Amino acid sequence: MDNKMEKFQDSEYKSDENTKNEIEQLNREGQSLSGFQLNFADLKNVNLVDADLKYCDLKRANLSNASMYGADLEGANLFKANLEGANLKNANLKNCQLLGANFTDTKLHNINWGDEDKVINELEAEKSMNSSTSKSKYKEAEEIYRSIRLTMQNQSLGDESSLIFIREMICKRKQHPKYSFFRLVSKFADVTTAYGESLTRILSSGFGVIFFSALLYGIEGVSYKDRILGFFVSDIQDYGILATLGDLFYFSVITFTTVGFGEITPIGPLGKFLTIFEGLVSGIIMTIFIIAMYRRLMDR
Repeated sequence: MDNKMEKFQDSEYKSDENTKNEIEQLNREGQSLSGFQLNFADLKNVNLVDADLKYCDLKRANLSNASMYGADLEGANLFKANLEGANLKNANLKNCQLLGANFTDTKLHNINWGDEDKVINELEAEKSMNSSTSKSKYKEAEEIYRSIRLTMQNQSLGDESSLIFIREMICKRKQHPKYSFFRLVSKFADVTTAYGESLTRILSSGFGVIFFSALLYGIEGVSYKDRILGFFVSDIQDYGILATLGDLFYFSVITFTTVGFGEITPIGPLGKFLTIFEGLVSGIIMTIFIIAMYRRLMDR
């Protein structure tokens, strides 16, 4: 048994037609397959459920239709491995090299991708002090995330594909210069809506626009019936600060929702500009919200 284990751990080992049967037997016997050299191995339809495959070299291996449920592949090299139709549900893919891997129809439910769902290429990009190397690693990570996301979307794994899409967009953003227009806009989209993937952030952004617009309307004031609503008008104490804020919030809401009853109107350039701005921003936020809701309903 020890000789067989040593054979697979030898860097000079070349797989043959017996490789698949031998490693299946070792796994059935509860042996660890950690560090095995299985690059270019033909492991089609292999049964490695719950196998310990940490740090294995599976570069360009044929793992199509492999049954690897719950397998521990931490640190494994899956560069350009063929994972078409493989079952990797509940597998540990932390710090795996996944560049060029074929994820067509791969079962990817409940995968452990590592800390913050980052693949090793993104982690290497963050650690690199060389801007060219960092950009190259971010590009590799973006390619990996895109491949994974497309597979997840085909399997209606909405929540999981959303997380991968966010990582994809972050890697795309970080390939651009730090203070470039694209990077700033992309960062804003991430913070406010998580690239349209977080309903919580979208709703929070909408509420934030309404609330802060209401405060800004109060600086210059707005016309309401026979008086001016604002924080700096002479009768603010008589009318009440809370009542004024409530009316301004109401005006902000009907502006945001584009209802526009007309009983409250802006009176100065700041208010008029803010009314236009809030109406335009609300259209964008509502569109993103509707699309996000539709995607989640379709995923269900």
